[in-house]
Amino acid sequence: MFIKSANAGEDGKTVKSVSLSDGNTLDADVVILGTGVRPNTKWLEGSGIELDKQGGLVCDPFMQTNVKDIFAAGDIASIPYWPTGSRTRIEHWVVALEQGTNAAWNMMDKFVPYSGIPFFWTRHYNKSLQFIGNNAVGYSEVVVKGKMDKHKFLAYYINDKDQVVAVAGMGKPKAMLTLLTAMEQNLMPVGSLIKSGREKPASIKLKLKQNVGGGKCKRANCCQKKSVVA
Repeated sequence: MFIKSANAGEDGKTVKSVSLSDGNTLDADVVILGTGVRPNTKWLEGSGIELDKQGGLVCDPFMQTNVKDIFAAGDIASIPYWPTGSRTRIEHWVVALEQGTNAAWNMMDKFVPYSGIPFFWTRHYNKSLQFIGNNAVGYSEVVVKGKMDKHKFLAYYINDKDQVVAVAGMGKPKAMLTLLTAMEQNLMPVGSLIKSGREKPASIKLKLKQNVGGGKCKRANCCQKKSVVA
């Protein structure tokens, strides 16, 4: 569901409501439009480096462009997103840090593909909203488990292939870490099992425990964090 259009007031200068894609209309005094950004890569046109329609540098899983020894990372990098097979750009500093690390490894011929799952968060009025995955690759349904009015819930974004492509959560930090690990290890159950209640974070955590070695950190000696499934 998304905003289809904003409806102007009688003076033609103010907004009175917004129409949603599901046919409903919501009263509104103010509409905040998040238009996003485009990478400033126009200067690379004609360089031989392949750009996508949005101006992103088309990279392989090793963060290398179509030009040998030219790598990209962060907001400008268009990468094959392994959980879905589609291409995406992810504009977040954590992703840029991770991709930059992979690019550096591969500049040294380590051949380490980027396989990260995006993890975002924001905090307002002492409430944290966490988000894992990438719903920009497309979803057809959102299944909410919990109580949104109590600020304690998990919202699963499910595509038309019954795949959970993203999860938003509030007041469920441990569950979100479990679900992040499940996505990283390709052990996230299909959406229909989540929707029916046959699979929950607790049952997913049990499967993760059975995946011996699956939660091992890929960056040797970088930290002393314990596995979330221990």
